Amino acid sequence: MNFRKVTAIIPALSLDEVESKLVAMGVPGMSVSKVYGYGDYRNFYTKDSMTDCTRIEIFTETQKSRSIANAIAAKVHQGMSKDGVIAILPVEDFMRIREFNEVKNDG
Repeated sequence: MNFRKVTAIIPALSLDEVESKLVAMGVPGMSVSKVYGYGDYRNFYTKDSMTDCTRIEIFTETQKSRSIANAIAAKVHQGMSKDGVIAILPVEDFMRIREFNEVKNDG
């Protein structure tokens, strides 16, 4: 099965709406972390111009990745530079640790 990783960096205030939408879509899991940085949008009211954001990472089947990204974008979009970014990346290998079965190399 082919997997993709959907990574979204969004304003922290949008997390609740995005999370609700993803749960309603049946997304089985996600990782959420606080991040600090800047892109097109800078916070000129702080000395370093950095902003507080939220990063969402989701590993999903290839065919579901675009609909997940679109759902996130639809909940966050305001047409402003601070809306955030979304990346869909290929996953070379994916394994669930609970299903781990070590393959030993005899060579």
